[in-house]
Amino acid sequence: MDFKSASTFVSEPNKFLLGYENDKRIDLLRITTPFEKLLPKIIVTFNKENFNQYNLRLKLISIIIYTLLTIALISNLFYSIKSGKLESDFSMILFLNLMFYILAFVEYKIVNRKINKVINWNE
Repeated sequence: MDFKSASTFVSEPNKFLLGYENDKRIDLLRITTPFEKLLPKIIVTFNKENFNQYNLRLKLISIIIYTLLTIALISNLFYSIKSGKLESDFSMILFLNLMFYILAFVEYKIVNRKINKVINWNE
């Protein structure tokens, strides 16, 4: 699922998720429009033994971006403390980190809404 694209211009009213199934689990990725490329992608994993619980994780590219932003923030903080003054890049790095967290939260809310819509489909 990390290397699958779930972006399309065509929207079908009853299709919300792209899935991959193996013997132990089912991985789902929300189908997005090309305009939602900025949102970090979240993969939903259901264990086949227990469908009442699911796990969320970021796609590989989102994990890499998160890691790079965190390393940049920590190293900038360390250098600022070491030099005794706040670096000029700190505000930009902090802004990028906050934007990533906000976008990830928005994607989390959208994925949760889609999962609940699918679960309550027949009720």
